[in-house]
Amino acid sequence: MGKFIGIDLGTTFSCMAYIRDDGQPEVIPNSTGERITPSAILFDEDETIVGEGAKQQSLLDPKDYAAFMKRHMGERDYVMTTKSGDTYTPEALSAIVLKRLKQDAEAYLGDTVEGVVITVPAYFNEAQRMATMHAGEIAGLKVLGSINEPTAAALAFGFSRGTEKPQTIMVYDLGGGTFDVTIMRFEGENITVLATAGDRKLGGFDFDNKIVEEVLEDAKDQGIDIAADPVARQDLQLKAEAAKKALSSGDKTKIVLNVGGRPYKYVLTREDFDDMVDPVVMKTIASMENACDEAGITYQDLDKILLVGGSTRMPVVKDMIREETGITPSSEVHPDEAVAIGAAYHVLELAKAEEKKKPEERAAEGTDAAPGEEKKLDLPDVGKTYSFQDVTSHGIGVIAYDEEKNEDYNSVILPKNIKVPAEYSNVYSTTVAFQESLYLRITQGEEEDLHYVTVIGEAEIKVPPRETLVPVRITISCDVNSIIHVRVYDLDQNKDLGEMHIDRVSNLSEEEVKEDRIRINKLDISGE
Repeated sequence: MGKFIGIDLGTTFSCMAYIRDDGQPEVIPNSTGERITPSAILFDEDETIVGEGAKQQSLLDPKDYAAFMKRHMGERDYVMTTKSGDTYTPEALSAIVLKRLKQDAEAYLGDTVEGVVITVPAYFNEAQRMATMHAGEIAGLKVLGSINEPTAAALAFGFSRGTEKPQTIMVYDLGGGTFDVTIMRFEGENITVLATAGDRKLGGFDFDNKIVEEVLEDAKDQGIDIAADPVARQDLQLKAEAAKKALSSGDKTKIVLNVGGRPYKYVLTREDFDDMVDPVVMKTIASMENACDEAGITYQDLDKILLVGGSTRMPVVKDMIREETGITPSSEVHPDEAVAIGAAYHVLELAKAEEKKKPEERAAEGTDAAPGEEKKLDLPDVGKTYSFQDVTSHGIGVIAYDEEKNEDYNSVILPKNIKVPAEYSNVYSTTVAFQESLYLRITQGEEEDLHYVTVIGEAEIKVPPRETLVPVRITISCDVNSIIHVRVYDLDQNKDLGEMHIDRVSNLSEEEVKEDRIRINKLDISGE
């Protein structure tokens, strides 16, 4: 029987962990011995390089280099095209990273990976969560479930530092490409998420880009066009990240480039950097305020602010949090590793739940167990368990018609910040006599104005036609993985019309997932 692992699939770095037989967590190093792996890919002729090697060699061929694909998860119109003409969706690119992680884990553990939990930002929408599940499937992984990154970090904190004393904790999770702030309540071995807020396109990459923008402008003033030189532009991107890290411990750093044979140097001080990124940091403060408002608390109600994500190492972040809240933020968990460790604890709970299923249920789901066959897992004992409840990060609804205004609007059915799993319903009606079907557009967002919401899927279901308008109850449910389900009930005939098949317009089809899995499986992936 193989191992169960947790995977933090990050925007800039990814990390894996598992729980040893003695019940203790352990981070799984990659094939080069590093505890984190850059989520970066270089398509190099017949070889596909993933990790630090891809990042360093990106200068040689920036057009065949892929990074930050997590920012594009759930974006149907985003495709990377290599110089050879091969195209890759964000799911396929993420699957390549996951395949490298799977290879490294199996080599280190000396065993197969039986099942995984992949983490997602708490503020990811449904399309992005589904895209992440698809990436795992394309990589050949059995994804038992997902868990929000702040919740995973909270699990790691609970197992390593938790106390019986009730605590209200804010998890400030600033990664390379996404930002979440989650407020949760610890009571014994129960974790309840009170509220979440954030920005799925805000992270360390934006701090890097502030440096890049300043350097590009300064160089242009000197008659040097860095943007016109792809190699120099990529070199600047890498050195901006290095400069940001250097300023976490030093007061000054230099960026030296060669642009078309012409040398260029830029000196960056921590004071200048802090001024540059102040607008970015203030966006995170706004999310902190929103999360507190939605949780119905003030900063004074917090017992701790827990820092997660590599970007929280920046002094400007810690200083701004302290200035805003009066609380010195805590670094009690490892910013790069806590999320993967929490996922490793969670995957054991899901594996236990899988084990308890009847053989017939597993056979119906297409697992490796046949009817009547026992499935016993040799899982480590961690000593204690934590139960947790996450919340919906966005409102979910449908596009409805307002007769008075003669226009469509967003009608929220399942509100934001509701504990999951959850199920809510609203009553609507058909719009014309003898209507034969309902065509629903499923939305994500809180505003009535359609300009501020996202259509995440479409669904159609047949309705027996009648000469009058038919009242229907639409029920939207959200499962433990925050995946959406829709059912329709005919109130006139008291008939359940069943669960609607949602055509997720932002996600790959089942056939596309299968095709990508075959294609990615053929790639020769290395870390060198």
